[in-house]
Amino acid sequence: MSDRSSKGQRLGGPLSARVIASTVLSVWVGCGQAAQDWPLVITAERSEACAQGLSLGRQQVRTDGLEAPFSLLNWNVEKAQHPDLVSEFAALAKKSDLIFLQEAVPLKKTQTVIEQSLFEAFVPGYVQNEIETGVVTLARVPHLVHCQLLATEPWLRTPKATSVTLYPLADSGDTLLTVNLHAVNFSFGIEAYQGQINKAAALIRTHEGPVIFGGDLNTWSNKRQGVIDSLADELKLIPVPFSPDRRTTQFGKPLDHLYVRGLAWQSSETKAVSTSDHNPLLATFRREDP
Repeated sequence: MSDRSSKGQRLGGPLSARVIASTVLSVWVGCGQAAQDWPLVITAERSEACAQGLSLGRQQVRTDGLEAPFSLLNWNVEKAQHPDLVSEFAALAKKSDLIFLQEAVPLKKTQTVIEQSLFEAFVPGYVQNEIETGVVTLARVPHLVHCQLLATEPWLRTPKATSVTLYPLADSGDTLLTVNLHAVNFSFGIEAYQGQINKAAALIRTHEGPVIFGGDLNTWSNKRQGVIDSLADELKLIPVPFSPDRRTTQFGKPLDHLYVRGLAWQSSETKAVSTSDHNPLLATFRREDP
C-alpha cells in the first residue's frame, strides 16, 4: 500500500532506499566491503545476494530498534478495490508496529495513513492496467536490509512477491528477520510452490535471531500445508493460533498464517471484514523467555 508519487522510503518521509540500491550493491558486492549507506536494498534481479546482505546487516551496531512487546497486522488487501479499505487499514495501522500486506497497490495518500509514519519495504509483483501490486512490509522503525524475491505463477506466468526485511531490536544485539510472502496459487503440483518456499527457508536457516514468517501462504491443499509444516519443523517455527479462527479459507483450509521463532505471542485475533476477500490477522509479540 505504497505511494509511488512520493519516492519516499517512509510514507511522507525521506528518499526511498530503492533509488540507491544499485550503487549500494555495487560497493559491497564488488569490493567485499560493508556499504556506508543503509538500508541495503537487494532487488529481485540480485536476489542471490540477499544472504550476504542480511549477514552484513546483522553486523551493524544500532542503539535503537523495534521495542517489545510489539503488534503485527497481516492482511491480503485484495488490491484495495473496496472504497472503504484505506480508512479501515488506517484504523488497524494505528494499533500496529509491524505490518505485512499482500496484494498491496499504490494508493493516493490520505492524512490518516501519512500520520502513521511507517517505514516501507515494497516488492512489486503483478502489473495490471499499469498498476503494480505486490507485497509491502511496514514498520515503526527503519529496516537494515530489504530483499525483494520473485516467483512465477506456473499457469499465469505472473510474478508473486516476497519481502524479506531485517530489523534491529531495541535493547538487544539481536535482529529480527521477517518474511512476508504471497505464495504462488495456480499449479497442478507443488514444485513451484516448494521452490518459492525453499528460497525463504534458505534465508531463515542462516538467521540466529527471532523470525516472523507469514503472509498469504495459499495453503489450500494438504500437500501445500505439508510443505509449510516441514519448513516449520525443520526451522523450529511455531504457528500462531487464532481463536475464534476467522481466517479466510479455501477447501476448508486457512490461507493466511504467522509463524515465529524466538518470540512468544501475548495475544492473537482475526477480524471479520467486508473490505477484502481476506480477513486480517493481528498479534502481539514479546521476546521469548530464555
